[in-house]
Amino acid sequence: MYKRSSLTPAILLALVAGSIPANANLVSNGSFEISTATTTTQFLSAGVSNWTNSDIGEALVFPSWYTNGYLFPNVGFAGPVPQTSPDGGNFVFSDGDYHNSAINQTITGLAPGGTYVLGFWEALAQDTEPPITVPGPVTGQWQVTFGTSTQYGAFMTGNGITNTISPWTHQSITFTANSATEVLSFLSVGSGDPPLVLLDGVSLERTPEPATLALFAIAAVLLGGKYVMRRRALARR
Repeated sequence: MYKRSSLTPAILLALVAGSIPANANLVSNGSFEISTATTTTQFLSAGVSNWTNSDIGEALVFPSWYTNGYLFPNVGFAGPVPQTSPDGGNFVFSDGDYHNSAINQTITGLAPGGTYVLGFWEALAQDTEPPITVPGPVTGQWQVTFGTSTQYGAFMTGNGITNTISPWTHQSITFTANSATEVLSFLSVGSGDPPLVLLDGVSLERTPEPATLALFAIAAVLLGGKYVMRRRALARR
């Protein structure tokens, strides 16, 4: 007598799961750890691998700033900025209101029409640089461009007078690739004197195809149904 295998849904589920590619971060040096600099310096001259910018408003910040007590001589953070972001190590700041420029990376190996999730950490603070800067309210956010599409990170506020900042939060934005190669850009946008928009832990991962997710869901339902039926059969014995 032919006996149906109760493993069929499980096998289907395993096969479908195996067909879903593991998420790979397509951003190189997304944590800004690879550079030619050894201490906090302007991003433009820090030799940050895989990233470019074109003006003086950005800086690569090393954890040593916390021990030193300043970013640059006579320049520090107003408010309780932690030594590192939740991603750890180096991070970037960009003055959203003065000589800022986009931080760019060319992303390759994309699937045209594919959906990608961009993740990054952001925060907002103000610097202390007497008598050049004036403590007070600041606002800021990241303007993120991927190819021809532009979206924004969360809008943040802080105030140098009250030593308040917008703490590190993780952002997630979905983009669609139009071609196999796209330029990813982060441009700080803000107001105040000055709004320092912080960035770290950049990642870009492709989402599974909808058809694959649907097949995975069907296999999971079948397997769940088999389990429920088996439990009911055992309960009747």
